[in-house]
Amino acid sequence: MSRAPTWLLLAPIVVVLLFPGAAMAQHSDAPMQILVQVRLPGGQPAPQGSLCEMDLENTEMLDQGQTDSSGKCRFVPQGHNIYLIRIRAAGYLEARERVDLQNSSSWYGNITLRPDPNHPSDDSGASAPGPPISAFDLSVSVPARKEFDLGQHALESHDLDGGIAHLKKAIELHDPYPQACTLLGMAYNEQKKWKDAQGALEKAIQQDPKAVEAYFQLGASLNQQKDHAGAAKALNQGLELNPDAPHAAAAHYELARAYLALGQWQDANPHAAKAVALQPDVASWHILMGNIDLKKGDGQGAISEFQAYLKLDPNGPSAASVRDMIPKIQAAMQKK
Repeated sequence: MSRAPTWLLLAPIVVVLLFPGAAMAQHSDAPMQILVQVRLPGGQPAPQGSLCEMDLENTEMLDQGQTDSSGKCRFVPQGHNIYLIRIRAAGYLEARERVDLQNSSSWYGNITLRPDPNHPSDDSGASAPGPPISAFDLSVSVPARKEFDLGQHALESHDLDGGIAHLKKAIELHDPYPQACTLLGMAYNEQKKWKDAQGALEKAIQQDPKAVEAYFQLGASLNQQKDHAGAAKALNQGLELNPDAPHAAAAHYELARAYLALGQWQDANPHAAKAVALQPDVASWHILMGNIDLKKGDGQGAISEFQAYLKLDPNGPSAASVRDMIPKIQAAMQKK
């Protein structure tokens, strides 16, 4: 059984390494350096201006740069250590490579960017590379980016308080910073601090009206505050921007919840069905779908959804009430 997607999960990161970087020198007086050739799947150089980042393996960011016209970037490490090189370009998934310089002075290797399947494509069906990463992203200062990365790492480690502290610091150091505001809103949602989440997420959307994840998070927060009309508006805006976003299934579920709470089961129905179709192994979503089937007068459909819930989560928090409900629905159907 799968859990409902946590709002803290990040999109998958994929790296294709054409060949491993070999250590070019042992400890010596040679200057330390990391040279990276960034390529596209066809072998051509990555777009000029792709963002390159060098971190310590513990996610502390040390330096940022951009690829040159030949798709190369160079870093000067701060001593013998293990580093993480990250490459970002619009239209492509982030690529990462671990570089071990504990016993070496330099490293050279190729990193290939893979197209982002959620990025718009051109008419040929090939993923459109798009422009290099935006100047806004590149403008984020190293200290602010470091705080953002530390905050993200803390949240991934389930340290909500620590993550929030780092993200607030990142926003203090660099404003506007919609990515940090969105992640801060996610953290507040996890803490059930709905009003704080709403404030952070509305700020993210004000700074970046195309911040899809912020709309989804805001919809979830407003649903919890029983502002179902506001939730429906935010969730619809996010889905219109990107109907295939990574958390679209959860957004459809929240939108169905909002419509059902507003007494609009006809509007809730397609969104609940979409959520279940996208992720049928999330048990609780079948309860919502079953309740909508009851509104439709489809008793057999409701029974099927409730049985699906029990199969996925037989000892879940709603299991007892669902088991009691099924024979009552069956009895009501026999009276018709």
